[in-house]
Amino acid sequence: MAVVEPGTSPPQWDLYPGMPCWIELITTDAERACEFYGELFGWEYERHRDPEAGEHLIASREGFPVASIRAASGDQSVWRLYLATQDWQAATAQAEQHGAVVTVPRNHVTGLGTKVVLTGPSDAEFGLLEPEEGWQFDVGLPGTLMWAELVTIKAQSADLFFQELFGYTHEQFGTEGRSDYSVWYLGDESVLARVSMIRDFITPNTRPHWLLYLGADRALGTDEVVHRAIGLGGRVRVDPYDSSIGRVAVLRDPTGARFAVVDPSQAGTFGTAANFDPYDD
Repeated sequence: MAVVEPGTSPPQWDLYPGMPCWIELITTDAERACEFYGELFGWEYERHRDPEAGEHLIASREGFPVASIRAASGDQSVWRLYLATQDWQAATAQAEQHGAVVTVPRNHVTGLGTKVVLTGPSDAEFGLLEPEEGWQFDVGLPGTLMWAELVTIKAQSADLFFQELFGYTHEQFGTEGRSDYSVWYLGDESVLARVSMIRDFITPNTRPHWLLYLGADRALGTDEVVHRAIGLGGRVRVDPYDSSIGRVAVLRDPTGARFAVVDPSQAGTFGTAANFDPYDD
């Protein structure tokens, strides 16, 4: 996997800077999280111990890496999204110039690459990853990353920051008076979305977050995946509903991490989980 300048290589084979390139679960109970996602999506795990990066698990599905899982230092479980860069040092410096702050210092993970975690001006945490040349990341399939949305109070700050950092263009969608939904593009490729939080749902504890969508097995469908997740100790935040990207539901895993499942074969009308999620973090 290489990170290349737009226009120099097809995006289906390589990554443009700013494309999602890795996801990581920071969890208060790695053993329970592994059991949950393993049963739900068929993930298998390989333990890595690195003197610099610490201990973590690489999750794979059918032999291809899909995510990493590591222990949380605090009392919250969250999913973290990493965006590709050709040069982590230059990208970090540029992000800091635009108001970002490093929250997890640079570390190198053998076989994965060099990564750093920052918080941007919209108060949303995100990762930068300069992947190693041979690294692979499976997406767009059951049990893998399908889509990601940044749900934030500071929508304009998020738009400006990420557009300056990666050169995203954007297109506005949504229902007037109900949602402010912007899809970010690199060329013709849609890479992410930004959702402005609905004021009626905002509380003093509300925090920006990434909502990561993982693929549901089409043979099962979203509703059955939700049923199985409940049986494995998960909780439903948003009941299944139809959207433009498929039939979606939002869950919490048994350790409290929020994520969405989507069956893209059941795409319908516009909708985003952020319209229905009460944000009670």
